[in-house]
Amino acid sequence: MVNTKVVITATTVVCSFISTLALSPTCSFSEETQGLGMLFNTDIAHEQYKQGMNYAKYELFDEAIEMFKKSLAVDPSNADVYYNLGLAYGQKGMYDNAISTFQKVTELQPDKIDAYYHLGTSYFDKGDFQRAAETFKRVIQLDSEHKSAYSLLGVAYLKDGRYDDSIRAFQKRIELDPDLPMAHSNLGIAYSTKGMDKEALIAYKKALDINPNHEITLYNVGLLHDKAGNVDEAIRYLSMTVEVNAGNADAQYQLGKIYMKEKRYDDAINALQMATMGNPDNIEAYQDLGNAYKAKGMREKADTYFSLYEKQLRAKRR
Repeated sequence: MVNTKVVITATTVVCSFISTLALSPTCSFSEETQGLGMLFNTDIAHEQYKQGMNYAKYELFDEAIEMFKKSLAVDPSNADVYYNLGLAYGQKGMYDNAISTFQKVTELQPDKIDAYYHLGTSYFDKGDFQRAAETFKRVIQLDSEHKSAYSLLGVAYLKDGRYDDSIRAFQKRIELDPDLPMAHSNLGIAYSTKGMDKEALIAYKKALDINPNHEITLYNVGLLHDKAGNVDEAIRYLSMTVEVNAGNADAQYQLGKIYMKEKRYDDAINALQMATMGNPDNIEAYQDLGNAYKAKGMREKADTYFSLYEKQLRAKRR
């Protein structure tokens, strides 16, 4: 703020001096005073940028966006302001705005890796997996060991149905960090999605060798065993999943469905109740609970859950 006051004072003094000499009825700046004006504008833009960064620090993203935009109105060539504006847009879920903003950063700084990376994540979060993949490939061109880019490239390919490309991306991610269980787990998901369940189990086993309590991997192994009809193994791995995280609603629900098929109704009820607590929007779990209580001859309880199911179903259709 001290520098700003000095600039204002200096500009005012020069302007007053010229007016006193009656050189012009208005202040006509010389090259020197024009330079002072530019410095004044730069100081304003910088202060607005700093305020925006402070807002973003406390997750006040609407306010941050406004300050970044004000800063750019004064100094439209500042790539750092565009970059942080893009991040703020991303936090607000304004992905189209984020995309156009990060594109501006790449125009101003064609080699800024982080700008391309967040451009890719913006496409990804928008659901445009094809453009996301192309952008992550650009990141990798600039940095051949960008670990996160390989991970998201693999997921983008997977979402886009390009399973072989996804597998290659995850394999490269593993080369860069062989002790990361999530990398092996992602490779297992790619194999499984392609229907290569044997290869998927091998990849999952490597993930669990590194971390026996890796929740996502335990869950996915349980699903594979359930798919193969290996009931005991499915129950074992899904039970291990909820031991790691009792709030895993998906694992609880899958357990509940298996227990229902096995006519283990008390176990099914316990698992399904945990599932509804973790995910109240899973309306099928209410119907399954009704069926479990009905199988136990507890009609009143069954009707309660059937009513909840119908209520949730009507609300969903609105």
